Amino acid sequence: MNPRKEMMGYTYKNNQYLPYNELIGLYNWDIIGYSSEERPIVSAVLGDGTRDICIWAGMHGNETTGIHIILQLIEMFQSKQINTADFKLHIIPVINPDAYVRYTRRNGMGIDLNRDFRSFQTVESAKLIGWLRMIEPELCFNLHDQRTIFHVNGNSAFTSLLVPSSESTREITPLRRRIMNRLGNALNALNHDLTGVGRYTDEFYPTAVGDYLMSQGIPNILIESGVAKGDLDRTKAREFGVQVILHSLTASEETVHTYDRLPVNDKGQLEWVFTNVLYAHMRVDVAVKRVLAMNGHHKAVIYTVDDLGDLAARPRLYEIDGSHIGLTEALSVDRPITGDFGAVVFEDGIIVSGQLEE
Repeated sequence: MNPRKEMMGYTYKNNQYLPYNELIGLYNWDIIGYSSEERPIVSAVLGDGTRDICIWAGMHGNETTGIHIILQLIEMFQSKQINTADFKLHIIPVINPDAYVRYTRRNGMGIDLNRDFRSFQTVESAKLIGWLRMIEPELCFNLHDQRTIFHVNGNSAFTSLLVPSSESTREITPLRRRIMNRLGNALNALNHDLTGVGRYTDEFYPTAVGDYLMSQGIPNILIESGVAKGDLDRTKAREFGVQVILHSLTASEETVHTYDRLPVNDKGQLEWVFTNVLYAHMRVDVAVKRVLAMNGHHKAVIYTVDDLGDLAARPRLYEIDGSHIGLTEALSVDRPITGDFGAVVFEDGIIVSGQLEE
């Protein structure tokens, strides 16, 4: 094996966006191919055991927590905090670099890779399936980020897990049952409070990565990293994702129903809600959300109106009493917000005074 660069100076930095050149400069990766715009797709192998595990992230360029999960695994391997004597961990930190440099979901040709996993028309999808078929892993981990709209019984879903279906009836096949058991035993071994951990919908999408792989007999687990209250940077999700992977390596496939008992996550959560705001001679709730984009090598944060009206039935991350606020500016859903909200003032989606609770 080639000598590996120690990731000196790497810190998690609240899961912040790393420019792609900086990311690939952190480690002595192998280049396994190139994207549609000729950016290198890199990989590495941790350990020299006989049991092959594949882990990839960065399928959508605006979902970065999985990348930090992978970097943390590398750092733990280098500092001998994890034992991979029996395993080879095959990792790809970013399978879709063209989307990553733009901080968008779709690749350079405008295709969503997670809806191209049957025809393999994109070079990135073809490279991923070729990599998997060459390795023939015993288990895969497919790392994504989920939107802040997801909650579990009113608690923000900081992680959602899925053992995907292999066909439209969602049958629990013997292979799927084994992976459910393995994941359930890993969760039991974690001894972690699972409040805020949900199951992602197992509706079958034949062109989605995990579903296609299961239909081909390639076992995989989807980890969707989300936010917890007070943790918009997804630090809790990153740490939990690392532990789910590590405990799943050695977990047994003895029958257990921990995974099955996880509640299915639901949509509808709001981020910030100002309640009882005076607006156009009405008293309404105003929900504000962040929209993230890239500005050079840095994330740009724009605040938009998520919804307004009677929002009392909707779960939210943060609630602020707005009864003292009277707005004169017009509000438009999904548009940048302008207005004086007392503790915070917005202008064209930018906070110009104060700050929102996080």
